[in-house]
Amino acid sequence: MILLIDTCSWLKLDLLNEENVFNSGQLYDWADIEITHQILRELEFYDSRSLQREKTKINPIGNQKIFNEAIELNFDEADASILSSGTRSKEIALISEDGALLEYARIHNFFALQLIDLFRIFTQKELIKPRELYHLTKELRKLKNITQKKEKEILKRRFKS
Repeated sequence: MILLIDTCSWLKLDLLNEENVFNSGQLYDWADIEITHQILRELEFYDSRSLQREKTKINPIGNQKIFNEAIELNFDEADASILSSGTRSKEIALISEDGALLEYARIHNFFALQLIDLFRIFTQKELIKPRELYHLTKELRKLKNITQKKEKEILKRRFKS
């Protein structure tokens, strides 16, 4: 699996790492991690500690037409660049916390997920234990990254009595 991760998701990974809820370095063991030059610039600006530069593939803008369209729709260059790399393949996932970016990606039938949904996939693949998913869900709710409704749905489905 290839993960194209946006800036906001990286910053959430930083927070999860700091809170000892999730070791973001594990992502590199489970998937190929890719970003764009524009995202790299933002991550350097924000001094992201989760990004392992030597293990991350840096891509140029993919589909120029999609990049231009996203810019016209007022996405910033980093978000437009990750959208330009989107595909319909389930092997390539755009990871974002940005609702507008996720909606645009879904309109184009790109495989796009929030971080919590990626963690759910990793739980199904038994890379993350159900208890870890529980703590990730609680922490992401505390950070206002997921809605209360989504939190309840995840916890109800995953931790039935």
